[in-house]
Amino acid sequence: MNKLITKLPKSLAAFLAFVFTLVFTTITYAGDAPSAGNIAEGQKIFKANCAACHSLGANKVVGPGLQGVIDRVPSQDWMLSWIKNNNALRKSGDAYANKVFTDNNGAAMTVFDGQLTDDQIKNVIAFLAHPPAPETAGGGDQGAKTGSAQTAENSNDEHPGMILLLIIGVLFIIIVVLRTVRRSLLSLSNEKKGLPPLEDIGLWKETVKWIKTHKVHFAVINIFVVVVFVVYGWEYLWGINVTPGYQPSQPINFRHDIHAGKNGIACIYCHSGAEKGKVAGIPTLNVCMNCHRGIQGSNPEFQKEIAKIYDAVGWDPNKADYTNPKHPIKWNRVHALPDFAYFNHSQHVSVGKLDCKNCHGDVATFTTDKQFATLTMGWCLDCHRATPVHMDGNGYYTKLHDVLMKQDSTRKITEADMGGLECGKCHY
Repeated sequence: MNKLITKLPKSLAAFLAFVFTLVFTTITYAGDAPSAGNIAEGQKIFKANCAACHSLGANKVVGPGLQGVIDRVPSQDWMLSWIKNNNALRKSGDAYANKVFTDNNGAAMTVFDGQLTDDQIKNVIAFLAHPPAPETAGGGDQGAKTGSAQTAENSNDEHPGMILLLIIGVLFIIIVVLRTVRRSLLSLSNEKKGLPPLEDIGLWKETVKWIKTHKVHFAVINIFVVVVFVVYGWEYLWGINVTPGYQPSQPINFRHDIHAGKNGIACIYCHSGAEKGKVAGIPTLNVCMNCHRGIQGSNPEFQKEIAKIYDAVGWDPNKADYTNPKHPIKWNRVHALPDFAYFNHSQHVSVGKLDCKNCHGDVATFTTDKQFATLTMGWCLDCHRATPVHMDGNGYYTKLHDVLMKQDSTRKITEADMGGLECGKCHY
């Protein structure tokens, strides 16, 4: 072969040498090429079997992070053997296998021989060779509105009473302008007729004079003004601390649309008190860490917020341990009932079978939480009048329910019929 090449022109000889080198390299390193497995299937298998111990990033969970693992291991054939039975690979004396075991403090890895086929493991390797691309931080409102932004927005929703005051002010200005125009025209008319100029007694005296000569009109105007102010004043007083749409900023921008919406996490997973007690409760950050020990976010915005969780609980993602100082989070309260009003979540969720949306809205579409309903007494009573009673498993009211059904079997028995309008039910 060498003699044949030396007889060829130098350029052609160089080309053939390049081709032979390329073919030889391809054959030699074919085992290290990205796996030709099914990436989509590999992702499903990874989530079901591997995600509890390994992240796709660099952070350690139970085992090491798998970012760039395809480039770290000796070959993909080695990786197949490691995933299939790491114990057998270490016992065979494989140096790299024993190094991985030592570097991770001797943490034993699950043996998947018998659980996963070779093709399934190859699918996982293909997925690790082609990890999902980072998401862009788009889609919807990227965070809760700040307090100033929320205040600015609320300021646009002016109370009708303010509009009335504005109208009264405009009317007063128009009256003053028209009075001035009228006096100017009368003075000009008197001057042409040779009459003495119009005496200027002042606005106040002129108003008093008009009141004395138009007592009925003045009384009607006063009654109208008093009624309007009483009505709007009453509505204003009822609206104090009634803040539907209130959405304060939070120290961690927890997005419900990602957790409850996109990922379908049930409300009860985080707010477990809703089924068992009076208060639903704000979940501790330990609940967050159940998932976020391994999940660091798919874009810089999410990673920034998850880092706040780590900072709060003292988690070091590189060491996979709680070795850093803790910095407790102070959340801003969204819902607040007066102390004299009693509300029990378990009575409504477990007994009443109410969906969380009834009171909190479609939280799966929210970013940070916000107040959905007015939460006034009238709003609660309207719900009691309209909500039918679920008697399955609720023997306490069975006798009363049966009596009401005997009176009219076609009627819809609501909470109002079962004592839901009694003052003592909700007030101490």
